[in-house]
Amino acid sequence: MIFKRKKKESGIFEDLPKAPENVPDAVARKTKAGRRAMLIPDAPFTDDPRADLLLANTYKQREEWLEILFQSEVRESKQQAIASFLQTHYKVQKWWANSIALMYLKWRAQAKDSIGDEKLLRLVFEIPTTAGLTYNLLNSSSIYGEDFNRFLKLVQDKKLTLSFQDETRATIVITSSETGCEVIVEHEFIGNPVMFKERTKYWQQLFAKLIDQVSR
Repeated sequence: MIFKRKKKESGIFEDLPKAPENVPDAVARKTKAGRRAMLIPDAPFTDDPRADLLLANTYKQREEWLEILFQSEVRESKQQAIASFLQTHYKVQKWWANSIALMYLKWRAQAKDSIGDEKLLRLVFEIPTTAGLTYNLLNSSSIYGEDFNRFLKLVQDKKLTLSFQDETRATIVITSSETGCEVIVEHEFIGNPVMFKERTKYWQQLFAKLIDQVSR
């Protein structure tokens, strides 16, 4: 034969690295769900990270992180607990988790002090029942959830004034109407857009629950 089959040489690839075999599922899941590759600045944690770097490395903007933490279980926690929450639940690298925590703590402190920036939230609801029954339901502290703190003032002409643990205050005015009663909610001392959005959602859900109760 002119052409002969080339003899196969063995062992020429034995010195190359091999992929690990029989990797446990837990390890595989941990690798797949690992923290994102993030740029770690050569500086101490900061409460004012650059907006472009924050978005590029955590895929969320400042307001988004503030809203997430404000609605989370670590809403009133300290830096270490907040950073740990971000690392565990959102796979945020340690430097960024601590900086976001400091950013949130700074915002949380300012929210109670920036009186000049406060906003008034005003909502109107139609309740399909009498003003008296609506008043009695809203007079019950059980309807407000964990955020409810105490009555500041109780007036018998269908007007309630409530305070909340975030140091905001709400006035509820109940008047009779042709279809039932009208409820006006004015929530004061809301210091920022995130809290404004959260409080709007809170009242809408509370009155949806109340309307459902009286409609049964």
